[in-house]
Order: sequence, then C-alpha cells, then structure tokens
Amino acid sequence: MTGIIFALQILSGVISVFFVLVKEPKSEGLGSIGGSATTFKGVRTSADAKLENMTWFFVITFLTCSAYLGLIANQF
Repeated sequence: MTGIIFALQILSGVISVFFVLVKEPKSEGLGSIGGSATTFKGVRTSADAKLENMTWFFVITFLTCSAYLGLIANQF
C-alpha cells in the first residue's frame, strides 16, 4: 500500500511541477519595473482556469501523500 502511495506522490509531484512551468505568468514580473511591459492582459481563458485547477489538484494530492507517508514512517 505504501508503495502505491509513494508512486502517486512522485507522479503528482512531477506533474504539478510540469503544470507550474507550462502555466503562463499572470504578470510581467521584474520586467514591468523598467517599463518594458508593453501589454496588459487581464483576460483569463478557459484553458488557464483548467490548468490552474489541475495544478492545485496535483499539489494537494502530493501534500496529502506526503503527510500520509510521514505518519506511516513515524509509526515505525
């Protein structure tokens, strides 16, 4: 059972990192300080919303698996 939870933890961690890297940033970051930000895009598409929801799902799955494995390891 712990092997399945561990595999789910690894898989959800890798997928959540991938989704974070694929997601388009909400702002220009440090580029907006020097005035190099030329566009202001406040429109959020359906794909962005789905990507953000999936990212949160995998992050919560990762944290839940980590907490479970931590509790199991603490019992031994």
